[in-house]
Formats: sequence, C-alpha cells, structure tokens
Amino acid sequence: MTNLSLLMALVTALGAFATGCSSGQGDLRLVPVTGNVTYQGEPIRDGVIRLIPSSGTTTPVRTRKIREGAYQFTDRFAVAAGSYRVEIIAYRPREGAPSAEVDPIAAEAAREQFLPKQFNVDSQIDPLVVATGSDEITKNFDL
Repeated sequence: MTNLSLLMALVTALGAFATGCSSGQGDLRLVPVTGNVTYQGEPIRDGVIRLIPSSGTTTPVRTRKIREGAYQFTDRFAVAAGSYRVEIIAYRPREGAPSAEVDPIAAEAAREQFLPKQFNVDSQIDPLVVATGSDEITKNFDL
C-alpha cells in the first residue's frame, strides 16, 4: 500500500468513526437545571438535592448542594435528557451545637436532617423530566 493509499484509508476510517460517534452524541447533551427550594415558605439554607434516574434513563445520579435556598446543576454537573426521581435533604444545627465560627468540624457533625421522608427517602415529589433538546430549565421546589 502506498503512503497516499494508506492516508486515504485512514481519513475514510476516521470519518466513518466520527460520523458513527456523532449520531449518538445528541443524546448526551447536558441541560442546566437551576432553581430554589423552600420548606414551609422558608428557603432551605443548607441541604442536598439528588436527581436519581428513573427506570429507562441511563445516566448517573446527580447531586448538588442547596445553599441559601438555591441549587445549580450546571456545566459538567448538568443533566441529560430523561426522567429523574427528586430527593431533597435539608440540614439545621442540632440544639446546643457549637457555631461554625467557633468549631466548624463540630458544627458540621452536630447538624440534623429535618425534612419529612416524603421529600427524600420516600419521595413524593413529582419527577423532573428533561426533554431531549431542552434549553436551560428553572425548577423550583416549594415543599
């Protein structure tokens, strides 16, 4: 095989590979999802929101912190198309716990999760559905 023939075969193979790979890449497009989370009308100051893929959605679980009532699934943490079970956990300091200014490690260890199970382990929150081709989604959760 001449150098020119070898080069042409390589270019053809790479083109076929790129075409084959790109046809499925649209399914991997990530969509930013942001919003606010409140409980009984108050923003959740410290918590976690988890998006767990429903049956038939083959993407990883997404988890982000909730800070001062807001969460963001953006950049590499954005969400692929599919349906997701939503779980929300909220923390507050235990009574008598030291402040974070005095002892940050002890304060972290002395917090408790206070949301009812219907918002996390037994979630009754409506699933989050991200449609193929969606733009950024803003989804607020008023618990």
